[in-house]
Amino acid sequence: MELTIQQGDLAFAVARALGSVSSKSPLPLLSCVLIEAEKGGLRVTGTDLDVTTSVRVACTVSSPGKVAVSARHFHEVLRKMPKGALTLAVRDGQCHVDYGEGRGWSRFPVQDPAEFPRIPELKGESRISLDGATLSRLAARSTYAASTEETRPQLNGVLITSGEKKLTFVATDGHRLSRATRQGAFEGLGGQGIIVPTRALQAVSRTAEEATSPVEIEVASGRNQAGFATQVGEYRVQIVTRLLEGAYPNYEQVIPKDNPHSLTVRRTDLAEAIDIVASHADNVTKQVRFSLRKKQIGVSSTTQELGAGEQKLAADYDGEALEIGYNAGYLLEILRSIPTEQVVFRLKTALSAGVIEPVGALPQAEEELLCLIMPLRLPDASG
Repeated sequence: MELTIQQGDLAFAVARALGSVSSKSPLPLLSCVLIEAEKGGLRVTGTDLDVTTSVRVACTVSSPGKVAVSARHFHEVLRKMPKGALTLAVRDGQCHVDYGEGRGWSRFPVQDPAEFPRIPELKGESRISLDGATLSRLAARSTYAASTEETRPQLNGVLITSGEKKLTFVATDGHRLSRATRQGAFEGLGGQGIIVPTRALQAVSRTAEEATSPVEIEVASGRNQAGFATQVGEYRVQIVTRLLEGAYPNYEQVIPKDNPHSLTVRRTDLAEAIDIVASHADNVTKQVRFSLRKKQIGVSSTTQELGAGEQKLAADYDGEALEIGYNAGYLLEILRSIPTEQVVFRLKTALSAGVIEPVGALPQAEEELLCLIMPLRLPDASG
């Protein structure tokens, strides 16, 4: 195996593949990237058996072949090499990289490429196409709400459904929920949709941010895998992920339809107040108190160990006086996901789920966002 490639091209491919390489696997090959020289180009692949990233790069191949090298070590050395042409070859059981017009060289130990896990080849039954910026926005507005606990594995990902002339991303951990939608003709994922693991969707989102062509989403015929492929400049990037199995909970039934009271407040002012006051909150519950009045909201927190704090903000509230507790961390993540100047809370009681939505249209008029948060019982609450 021998090829000539630009340092920047190889470094890009290895860095992207490295994103899917396990850092804790006891199997040496899973700490490697597979480098395959084929006619007309190079493919670099990394996997942890759940998520696989492959990058295709154009280069000059003198002799086809493949090699597996330690992903992190190879990348660490490669990124320090000067820009310009590199020669990569496998000789005498090592991977040789010559750089700087022959002035420098590095040698790397290798693993048997024949033992590298088989790279998934999808035979898709469902396909949709989505521009990268939209995919990245919908992912950012949903992934934060996914669960990290293993007791309900279906909640460790984002449900993506298409139909009724819209594409929907939903995530929940039982304490908060986010539903981000995009209007359009998206009909290719089937009625049940797919549940994409959070880590995989975050990797897809990072690539989608740089995409220079639409992201093609393909679901395997067994509906156990999905592939996300796009062009990033001259590089072809594909991420294939295992899908989470099982039925996603019927989230629609937990979204309140009859919360009669609304609280409208400037989003950044509320986030700032929560962030400051939460410095006094319990480290476990992170509870802050909302004290709602007609033209004002008070945000406060108190603990014996960390003291107390309060901040009052101008707001429009149309209900009776209400004291309600929330997890500050959950609130801040919701508020940071909403891009509008103001937000509205739709509320019922101190123990009922609250809905949080943007006030006015999102910057992309064809998109919508709804968030839900469960309250925390205040220490002095009754009933």
